[in-house]
Amino acid sequence: MDANEKIENENEDKEKSDKEKLDKEKLDLEKAAIIEKTYTCPVCDKKFHTKAVKASSAKFVATMADLRPIHSNINVTKYDAICCPNCGFSALTKNFTSSTASQRKLIREKIQTNYKSHDEVACEIYTTETAISRMKMALLCTVTKGGKDSEIGNVCLKISWLYQDLADEMPDDAPDAAAKKELYLKEADNAAMNAYERLTNARMRESFPIAGMNETTLDYLLAYYASKKGEYQTAMRLLSGVVTSKSISPRLKDKALELKEQVSQLRDQEAP
Repeated sequence: MDANEKIENENEDKEKSDKEKLDKEKLDLEKAAIIEKTYTCPVCDKKFHTKAVKASSAKFVATMADLRPIHSNINVTKYDAICCPNCGFSALTKNFTSSTASQRKLIREKIQTNYKSHDEVACEIYTTETAISRMKMALLCTVTKGGKDSEIGNVCLKISWLYQDLADEMPDDAPDAAAKKELYLKEADNAAMNAYERLTNARMRESFPIAGMNETTLDYLLAYYASKKGEYQTAMRLLSGVVTSKSISPRLKDKALELKEQVSQLRDQEAP
């Protein structure tokens, strides 16, 4: 082995060691921010445990253009679906205990009868892949029980966020990294468009707050999705109301003004 090869190998070993150290630090931060909680399933009445984010433990960093929250120590969206391992009933945390008798009957008939109960899986944290599976189960149950458009749209929104997180986590040097990222982002877009459709319906038929959002925040999100879909007139109409709202926060107003400028440019580019 010549001197150059030795230096290259030493650099590779150091990079690997640094990455392992960083991964362990991230794992330790996430583990410190979660707790085990006990729930009683409203469908089968059995107790089970699930992981949840400790109150006030997530350290906020930023909100992305589609309102995806970023925290420095934990991905809170990974822990926002509660899944009963006994009967399969799953829902977002805020909706887990709010089902009606008729909805629980539908879950027993259409989910529980086909679900293979299992022991709770022991793990330190939920991976993003696991979180997506849990969120998809929540989507299936929400649709099956006849949930509101706002509930279904909210789950789709979180699935979109999680697929984007999965794409962000993919190392550039992983096998087929580019193809996998493309697939994850395509899944994110599909979920986002489903969220757009459901939340647009909810905007017309339901009372605020919708999916935990006030009118201004929801209209911003719908404008963002409308722009992604090429519906620039709809996006501009919604944004005009958003930026003039008296209740808008400075942070959201900045995002809305930035999006309005982008949509205006895209619209002008398409003009004959």
